Amino acid sequence: MHPNDMHHRGDPHSLAPIQLEPASVQEEAAQLKRGRGLRLALNMALLVALATVAGQWLNGVDARNSYNHAAAQLDRSETTQAEGFMRCVLPDLQASQLTSMVTLYGTIENLTEQLGKAYGDQVAACAPLLEDFEKSVHSVKAPSEMTRRLQEVGLAASAVKQSWQSYQEYLQQPNQPYDYVKAAPLIDRITVAWQTYHKVNGETKQALVQAR
Repeated sequence: MHPNDMHHRGDPHSLAPIQLEPASVQEEAAQLKRGRGLRLALNMALLVALATVAGQWLNGVDARNSYNHAAAQLDRSETTQAEGFMRCVLPDLQASQLTSMVTLYGTIENLTEQLGKAYGDQVAACAPLLEDFEKSVHSVKAPSEMTRRLQEVGLAASAVKQSWQSYQEYLQQPNQPYDYVKAAPLIDRITVAWQTYHKVNGETKQALVQAR
């Protein structure tokens, strides 16, 4: 070997290119790949966690909105449709008097005695409002844990409708004059059905508000 060649290879100041060992280059490349893979895995885990938290938050918002919407529907069914029907069949009755069974019974009784069986025609004219009321109550939707309560409200609303229908049928029977003895249990059925609906509807609205 020529002495000059040995001199160039051993001289630290030589300008000859440095030769890297192939094994060290591969190891560095592997480390870089492992680092990028770890960062990618961490980023993916973070994204999954964020998506889970966001999904849970959105589900909570949807549930609260469902409770609020159901409570608002029940309130609207009562104040707009149910009380609207009652104002139609009992024009002189104030909304604040609907909570008293005695007042409600007396108002129906007095109006029937004034109009006789012709009062059945007035009840019939108001009947579409009662149909809308019942349909509105049965259409209310809420989370599954409120299903039983909503069913109870629906049954109570149907009972109100049926009680008025029975009274209307009695009043519209031909060739039979008004008889207080026959009318009294029918009026009583109306007042009981209305008070039951008012109570169950109020309890269900309160439960919806507390659950949201």
